[in-house]
Amino acid sequence: MVKVTPVQLSGEDERGSNYEWNTDRSGDFILCYRKAGSSSGQHYHEGKADYKNPEILYLLTGKASMDWCTLDGNRIETITIEAPARIEVAVNVWHQLIAVTDCCFIELNSMADVRKDSIRIWRDEFEKMINK
Repeated sequence: MVKVTPVQLSGEDERGSNYEWNTDRSGDFILCYRKAGSSSGQHYHEGKADYKNPEILYLLTGKASMDWCTLDGNRIETITIEAPARIEVAVNVWHQLIAVTDCCFIELNSMADVRKDSIRIWRDEFEKMINK
């Protein structure tokens, strides 16, 4: 499934705000900037890469929607996410992130993890698959 958790505000004053989170992951991460209306994903992960089991993203700025469906599901769900938020996507969940506004997010995985464990299924093909 997909789990969205707000990132906790730890302090705020006239300069701005501070948020903090904890992660047990280290190594190479991906910083992504997306333009409003653009799409990322349209894939799922099998858990072959540790950092894609589950996939964890932090939406830092903007607003996005995430379309998702378990591989054995029959309906694509949509959730709206506003920064700052932590997004966790389980294995065997097809998902697509759509930037509602210009946005920025960090994936807590590397490009090597993406290549090792991303099974691309374009949305129209996935919809045919689940509507049989």
